[in-house]
Amino acid sequence: MKQTMQRILIVKPSSMGDIIHGLLIAEAIKTQLPKVSIDWVVRSEFAALVQAAAVIDHIYIFERSAGVGGFVRLIREVRTQRYDAVLDLQGLARTGILTLGAHAKRKLGRSDARECAWIGYNQKTPALPAGQPPHAVKILSAFLPVLGLQEELPRSLTFKTPDTPIALPEPAEGGKRVVVFPESRRAEKNWMGYESLTRWLLQQSTVGQVVWCGHVPFEAAEPIEDVRLINLTGQTGIAQLPELLKAADCVVSNDSGPMHLAAALGRPLVTLFGPTAPERFGPYPPVESRQRVIRRSDGDMSSITLAEVGEAVVSLLNV
Repeated sequence: MKQTMQRILIVKPSSMGDIIHGLLIAEAIKTQLPKVSIDWVVRSEFAALVQAAAVIDHIYIFERSAGVGGFVRLIREVRTQRYDAVLDLQGLARTGILTLGAHAKRKLGRSDARECAWIGYNQKTPALPAGQPPHAVKILSAFLPVLGLQEELPRSLTFKTPDTPIALPEPAEGGKRVVVFPESRRAEKNWMGYESLTRWLLQQSTVGQVVWCGHVPFEAAEPIEDVRLINLTGQTGIAQLPELLKAADCVVSNDSGPMHLAAALGRPLVTLFGPTAPERFGPYPPVESRQRVIRRSDGDMSSITLAEVGEAVVSLLNV
């Protein structure tokens, strides 16, 4: 079956971290089926990132705010093409309906799909093992053997060069570049020590530049008068993130989409966890030599200390 597949549709509208996980699956498919064309259904706010992925040929925009009429238009657009397989990586009612409506021989869905999404499938991944659910990526990688492929994921994602690249100056005095994402989509996953961490990093001889990134503007409570700090928060597009992260000698982030992207690009990473479990939602692939995961199992991010985070960053910069 796999030798005859020419076109696949992936349905994974959101969120950013979940999309990064899905791109690992798409890249695995493309590696084993180099001639296959892969299309993707994605929400508009994440469309530029998916479009920038080297293995994606075409995207359909899921306009959540467009209501029922917009959803019907999306189904009609998808139905203009015929696919060998549709993969619903989301597993919710709307994605199950979309999968049902697509022209495809095989309609694959998650065994843990919710909201009766299974009505859209003629095949499902194997049931999850009892007990602690596996990592989110492992759940998605179960689609590969259903397609007749090896369950082998890429070491790194590949992206096209952005139309508007980020022009970063070289780090001062040949030092290392630390890229920091000081916010997360959920407030309870935020660590409040990034300003203090930045001041501390700028005092370290190994650090030549600290770059603040993220879609939400972030300012220091007290101005940091140092040209080695570059504040790009609120100024970078999502399609520019892969290039920016690849230029980092170390990335520091909460549990967030950029954290998942940094891990998927193989960047040295310090990531901070509180209410979420890194066993399920941590960096993937987990590589101990280039990752430091700091977690508070009681969910209290405020108890994470500057010393812990600073030591973790320096340990990666000195590898």
